Amino acid sequence: MADIVLFFASNADTMIATKALKDAGVTSKMIPRPAGVATEANLCLSIDASVESSAKSALAGAGVNLGGVSK
Repeated sequence: MADIVLFFASNADTMIATKALKDAGVTSKMIPRPAGVATEANLCLSIDASVESSAKSALAGAGVNLGGVSK
């Protein structure tokens, strides 16, 4: 499946999200912010589209605010 990009308000949020996803068993890869993604953070997370729902649940459970999703 295709990857999707999760983005956050800050690089710190991106790093916290990485840990939250890892703890939930969701594989993610930290990447530079793609062109066209509107956020202050320079870092985003790439995940497989098939785990989007699990990722969103894990982030919500950890209290991490998701800035948006780019597909």
